[in-house]
Amino acid sequence: MKKLVIVGGGNAGTLLANLLAGKLDITVIEPNDYHIYQPGLVDFMLGELNEDAIKRPTGALLRLSIKWIKSKAVKIIPEDRTVITEDSKKYEGDYLVIATGGTNKDMFKLRGYHTLDEGKTIRELIENPKGKNFVVGSLPGVIKCPAAPWEISFLIKRKYPEANVNIIVPVKQPPQLQVPMFNLFSKIASSLGINVITGFTITNVDYEKKLIISTEGEKINFDNLTLDTPITTNFTDLADKSGLIPVDKETLTFKDGVFVIGDANNTPTPKTGASAHFQTEIVANNILSEIEGNKSREKYRGEAMCAVYAGPKSGALVWLNYEKSKALGPSTMYYYMKKTFTYMYWASLYGSIDIILKPMFSYLSKNN
Repeated sequence: MKKLVIVGGGNAGTLLANLLAGKLDITVIEPNDYHIYQPGLVDFMLGELNEDAIKRPTGALLRLSIKWIKSKAVKIIPEDRTVITEDSKKYEGDYLVIATGGTNKDMFKLRGYHTLDEGKTIRELIENPKGKNFVVGSLPGVIKCPAAPWEISFLIKRKYPEANVNIIVPVKQPPQLQVPMFNLFSKIASSLGINVITGFTITNVDYEKKLIISTEGEKINFDNLTLDTPITTNFTDLADKSGLIPVDKETLTFKDGVFVIGDANNTPTPKTGASAHFQTEIVANNILSEIEGNKSREKYRGEAMCAVYAGPKSGALVWLNYEKSKALGPSTMYYYMKKTFTYMYWASLYGSIDIILKPMFSYLSKNN
């Protein structure tokens, strides 16, 4: 039986292991005891979900035939499809898949809001604000989800209608694929009384004076600050200038027999759970195609999709691929879609909700 080594047991790594369980000898290298549903951190930060709703034991999510190595990978040798862990053990496979996610850069004493500990810090800030001036946004670079700062600002304004909420967008003009999302979210922000500040590139954060200063000398006062920082891979020796690992954007191949899926790769798509899910299914299919020879190979077309909260009982849906995008809403339907997926997510790690996801994505693709 062919051997597969997967580095990372998050969304992409867990799904890939479960999809191929029983068909390959699979080893997953993941140091964390718990798997966190990252989009659910928004609900957690706003006090709408407790910790137990957004985490599950890592081992409980993997099928029984999968070997879980609870250790941290410290070196990857792609030419040999080999991984070395912190205890100096080597793991080699016929196939190697890197699914380590992205690590937020530490900038201006900020590190984003994508871990449970970071979520706890921001939950405390939101529950006990130091004043009425909230600033939400991101720094320039590749961030995990361009929709997330908007969503957080919408929810803060819903929680504190009298608050002064500013959202910082570091570019003056968003990339073409993000224009529909930017236009819709700007409209929602305006209706909620949120101030949108574009082209604000931060050069300094003065915590004593509670000021954010731009490269052009503009200043914004804050009492409560929530900014997302760009991500990078921990394996910098494999990265390109984006800070992520370069792959063929259609096959997710880094080298022969080596694939990178999810946040760790440099595909030009938002780093959402949906894009990681669709990438994983492509790689799973193509590995089986090579082994069994009875499947046609598939290509990843940049598919991504996410539902976000947009206000009281209101949501939006963002859909895109490499060529086009669309932002739908606001609508109560997308609000409940977002709510519902918090509970459906765990089933998605086995591929068991594709009967819903694939037809929905196909419909959006044809009607875009």
